Amino acid sequence: MLKKLSHFVHLENRTILSIKGRDACEILQGITTNDLRQIQQSQSTLFLNTNGRIISEAILHRPQIQQNGQWQYCNDEIWIDIDKDLKSTLVNHIKKFLIRKKVSITDYEDQLYIFQVYGSEVKLNNQEGEPIIDPENDLSEESDYRNIVAVDPRSSSIGIRMVTNDQPDIKEDEIKVEKKEHFDISRLTEAIFEGKEVVNKIPFQVNFDFWNSINLNKGCYVGQELTARSYHTGVIRKRLLPFKIVSNDNTANLEDLIITNGQSEIGKVVKSSNNFGIANVNYLDIDLEKEYQVENKILSFILQDKLRSNLIKYTKLIQQRIQ
Repeated sequence: MLKKLSHFVHLENRTILSIKGRDACEILQGITTNDLRQIQQSQSTLFLNTNGRIISEAILHRPQIQQNGQWQYCNDEIWIDIDKDLKSTLVNHIKKFLIRKKVSITDYEDQLYIFQVYGSEVKLNNQEGEPIIDPENDLSEESDYRNIVAVDPRSSSIGIRMVTNDQPDIKEDEIKVEKKEHFDISRLTEAIFEGKEVVNKIPFQVNFDFWNSINLNKGCYVGQELTARSYHTGVIRKRLLPFKIVSNDNTANLEDLIITNGQSEIGKVVKSSNNFGIANVNYLDIDLEKEYQVENKILSFILQDKLRSNLIKYTKLIQQRIQ
């Protein structure tokens, strides 16, 4: 499997929290935006506060243990794959719901490792969140837990998520070992945001409805009422979208500068580096085929296939509702 892939990165900024016990799945079902009953191997989700704003994004994983010589999914444990900087905040949030519940939380920061395998050579037929089983190159070890190898549940376009007991044996002549910043650019060009990039934002502002992270048919959970209302009324008119500078110069930092279409303001730059950036944009006011201006520089929005099709569909839906 690995020899067919192009980039490999150890996500040292991420950690695994285990929530285990008879009531673990019930608690998570009531405080996350996705429907845990539909999880395959991995699932993207959000933890919200009562105002419907993001406390943390997360990827949930179903661990497997050996029973009678066979690997079987745990029925009473879920792993939470989150940014280390948000770990204590999330633990404190979860503990609010543990009164009289049979649940324990364990930090596996020094025991489990999180990796991403991604790039243009990653061709996946599996659906997001599905396990990848390759009998000729199974990375699992005979240990307490089986290594997790699954299609990234947010989008197959950013590759494979791995949670392992140890550093995989990687041959660098077959796959490029990258730094985290390289993967960050890859996911940001898809408008997939993580960690502190999403804290205190409305889920739709950071596109989580596009990345299999919100189940709008699910029952009640913390923040559900405001999330459903925001989606159905279309009150969120701005989204974070990636852009590139198409001028020939290597541009300086454009943070907080206004993006214009003639005399009209359509958004503001949130962050930029070299000729790439992220902008908070009124998506109803932009033409995806047009170029726009920030000071004396020309930019165009980068929309990969899945992002483009999702944005077009949602824009049409909102336009119909406001007519």
